[in-house]
Amino acid sequence: MLAQMLGPFNDPKSSQSTFIVIVILAVLVTAVVLVRKALGVGPASGGSSLSGSAAAGFNRAAFRRAARGAGLSNDEARFLEDYGKVLKVTSPEFLFRNPAKLDAFFKDVYHSIEKYSDSERDSDERKAALFALRERINQNLGKTAQVTSTRQLGRNMPLSFLVKGDESYPSTVLAVEPGGIAVEPPRDPYGETIRIKRGTKLTCFFYGKARQGYQFETRVTGWELVGAKEVMVVSHSESVTALPARRHQRKEMRAPCTFYRVAVSQEKVHNQVKQKARVEKLPYSGILSDISAGGLGIQSANAVAAGEFIKIEFDTGNGIQSAFGKVVRMNRMKAAGGVMHIQFVKITRKSLNAILSFVYGYGD
Repeated sequence: MLAQMLGPFNDPKSSQSTFIVIVILAVLVTAVVLVRKALGVGPASGGSSLSGSAAAGFNRAAFRRAARGAGLSNDEARFLEDYGKVLKVTSPEFLFRNPAKLDAFFKDVYHSIEKYSDSERDSDERKAALFALRERINQNLGKTAQVTSTRQLGRNMPLSFLVKGDESYPSTVLAVEPGGIAVEPPRDPYGETIRIKRGTKLTCFFYGKARQGYQFETRVTGWELVGAKEVMVVSHSESVTALPARRHQRKEMRAPCTFYRVAVSQEKVHNQVKQKARVEKLPYSGILSDISAGGLGIQSANAVAAGEFIKIEFDTGNGIQSAFGKVVRMNRMKAAGGVMHIQFVKITRKSLNAILSFVYGYGD
């Protein structure tokens, strides 16, 4: 009986045929797998949405530990871990300790939100949550940033000068030499160079790593020609002091903007005094000098006084945005006008996301 059952397999011709069939089937299966992999089909490929298959090697517990170590709450860590799986984060400890890697990760998350969100509203909400986490981490990193000497400054670093206590000018570091710092000459609202006299005392402000603010005292030591360009030279300082950490990351810029004065009045409605705001129709031009989620700076020949309200229209690269703000400080300029430091009092989530996308460079 056993011999009859095994007979077909004991037959040499039958065995040879069976072997050939098995080889052909193996070749076909291998070909199908390779084709599916090349086309991005099947388990080997990533999902088409955020709920796709997790990356091999992703450790949920390790990711949460690293996120909590960076100062995030459990809910905030869970928000990021879904993107961590899709973006194949296998070394979360290294990710949260490396500012460059972390920024690249947040940029990828930003683009994932744009790609996979169900609606524009959902996208705006997720972006707002993402930027809130980014700013939180940024503040935590800022606590460890240390600059003690101007010799640590880098080329192209933005800074600003405060002259005689009330005249503020934006500038840029052009070179750091043993004998001093060459900087971009300050300019008036019309773009003309302002020649600050040699020996003039200056208070300088700049932002280092993680947007930690610093200040130092210096003097103008002279003016020099670098090629065909004239630069201002200031002395070094070994007494750089850290400022209280800013709540929002700020980015220096020079871009045109328009603003309108807002007349605020009070009126009595049902025995209650309410404020009423009216935007005046006359537009004024200005130059944005810096911007953050909390406000912006505007240099203008028509700068208004501290305490006044304005409506601002500007473009950071994502289309025209608008916001209402209060002038919290105005530094007059010697030539004309001044620099207004404005705090936002009303701004849409969409405009706020556009600002933060520009500040962090995620829209590139």
